[in-house]
Amino acid sequence: MADNAFLDKGVILGFCFFTDPHHRECRRYLFSDETEYFATEQVENIFRNAKDSIIEEHRRGILRNLQQVKVNYEGELTESDIEEIQSEIDRDENSAWRYLEDFYEDKAGRGVYEVTDELREVIREIEQRAEARKETLYSTFQGWLRISSHESVQDELTQLRAQDEEDFWIVIDAHDVAANVPGETELATTNPAEFADDQIKEEVLGATAIDSIQLVFVSRDYSPLALRNNPSDGSVPTDVSGDNT
Repeated sequence: MADNAFLDKGVILGFCFFTDPHHRECRRYLFSDETEYFATEQVENIFRNAKDSIIEEHRRGILRNLQQVKVNYEGELTESDIEEIQSEIDRDENSAWRYLEDFYEDKAGRGVYEVTDELREVIREIEQRAEARKETLYSTFQGWLRISSHESVQDELTQLRAQDEEDFWIVIDAHDVAANVPGETELATTNPAEFADDQIKEEVLGATAIDSIQLVFVSRDYSPLALRNNPSDGSVPTDVSGDNT
């Protein structure tokens, strides 16, 4: 990792919400090294503006899954039941999909009502735990207020600006850190849509003082089963809450 890292809002929100698909990656990234972390001073606004919609989406996704399990299963859940439940979680429609798939990993042999009651408790805890994690995050990074507008750099980021105005300003902020703080600086983002694009990466790294782009995200190819069979990668979920990983 670089000496400094500028965090985009996806990393901030992914860390705060334990039901976010990227939560585990964000936790590992933020507590894995001696890197100095920076983020815009607008973190409170980012959290407040996104909080209600994220909570609603995740609650709705978990509740839908809970109701499906209560209707379709009874008694103790078997390994076959678990695989079926995990396979039926819609990764496009359910924004808590990764949390739910991990959640069911150790639920074989447990009763349907016990498992669904546990999910109800998860729904109740989302907001409280997000607020607590936000406070933890404040002690992890330094708030950064842009020093210069970097107009010449703005003029060179034409592809990125045309593609996503919000990401454009994140890059300008990250460049401001890179230009003013000693050491190498990377931009940390959960957004592969723009930043895994070779042309966008080339434009950003060529026009700015940012040394690298670090993608902190879980791919749609993710499989709890694959991780269970390959514990050597160090990512096996031992606690789906994310508190002990």
